[in-house]
Amino acid sequence: MVSARNVAVTAVTAGLCLPLALFAIVLVPIPGLPAASGFWIPAGFYFVMTLWFGLWGALGGHIATFLAMGYFQGFTLQVWADGAVGDLIAPLVALAVFKLMGARPDLRSKRDKLAWLIGVPLASLVCGLWVHTVNLLFGVITWPFWWVGVLTYFIGDSLAVFAVGTPLLRSLTSYVKQSPMYIWRD
Repeated sequence: MVSARNVAVTAVTAGLCLPLALFAIVLVPIPGLPAASGFWIPAGFYFVMTLWFGLWGALGGHIATFLAMGYFQGFTLQVWADGAVGDLIAPLVALAVFKLMGARPDLRSKRDKLAWLIGVPLASLVCGLWVHTVNLLFGVITWPFWWVGVLTYFIGDSLAVFAVGTPLLRSLTSYVKQSPMYIWRD
């Protein structure tokens, strides 16, 4: 069941990530790849929001990407929908890694840190493969750009998530734990 709190988490995440997505596209563009950034800043925030609040945080990242790549950048529906689906999948992959490993997002234990070190690159790789394979199949990019896209997505997202997400998780998770929306209950 959808509650006002779920909608609020999604709205806050989307509102935070939308300007960051636009900024990332302009700041570190990847020539030849539509709406690509070599340092996808919003991923750091929506990964964290997903680890704290589950699907509702991921949905906020999805909405922000959908809007940033859409009307504001003038790309085709396929490009912005594809990127948005990828940005919904990625933080959910990281969340699944945490759940499977029995880790927590405060990154205090070795297990937590290992889940973060495995989950972020794995999620970025899965998402990069998704986005650029769909773009290749739709003829948006050519085969040589598929490799460039997957590699830059993997590196750019991973670096952004580690650089932005790590300090957020380490410094704020203890406060977020007090929220009734926090998904990790002992």
